[in-house]
This record gives sequence, structure tokens and C-alpha cells, in this order.
Amino acid sequence: MGADSVTRAVKWISARAEVAIAWTGHFLRIGLASVARRAVRDFIAIADQDGWARHSRSMLGYMQREDGWEGNRRWRLT
Repeated sequence: MGADSVTRAVKWISARAEVAIAWTGHFLRIGLASVARRAVRDFIAIADQDGWARHSRSMLGYMQREDGWEGNRRWRLT
């Protein structure tokens, strides 16, 4: 399945489910990269799994940081 057909399928499914967000195939890549990062997977393994070049800088842009405030002493409330 090519990138365009994945995007079309995700958009079609989203429309059928009456989801208000216009999802694309990139959401799948973001999800895979972010979940793998949270699970502390090796970046090379993540790149191989999702078709990025090893040591790809663009891959890092797909990884969402959900823990941005953890470990930040300045903002610790306790």
C-alpha cells in the first residue's frame, strides 16, 4: 500500500466515523514513532520499522514529547 492510498483510506475511514479531525497517513507515522520512543526503543529500529533512513533528523520531528515537563526541577510542584 502506497503513501497516497494510506492517506485516502485514513480520510475515508475518518469521514465514515464522522471524526471532526482531518487525519492523514502522517498520524500513523507520528503514532508509531511516539509510542516506540516512549517504550525506549532504539532509534535505528524505529527508523527501520517505519521506512526512515537510519539516523534521520526528520524522524525526530515525528516523535511527540508527552513528557516535556517531567524531570524539570524548575516547574516541580512538590
